[in-house]
Amino acid sequence: MPTGVPILSKAGQAIRDYLAAEQTYGRIQPDANTDALGLTLIGSTHMMYADRTGTRPTAAEVRAFVNSVVSH
Repeated sequence: MPTGVPILSKAGQAIRDYLAAEQTYGRIQPDANTDALGLTLIGSTHMMYADRTGTRPTAAEVRAFVNSVVSH
């Protein structure tokens, strides 16, 4: 029986792989912790969309959030 949430684990790995690739192209700082960034993006964007009673964030809001996470 898998532990955790398998779909989130796979998504997290895909995001971390993507961020690592972006790092090789110089679009993410070479010393950035892509594992931590990936987990931050998964958890935070989940929370942005999880509240079904609130207003859904716009694509621009999500983009701004992601940029704020990966640019620091």
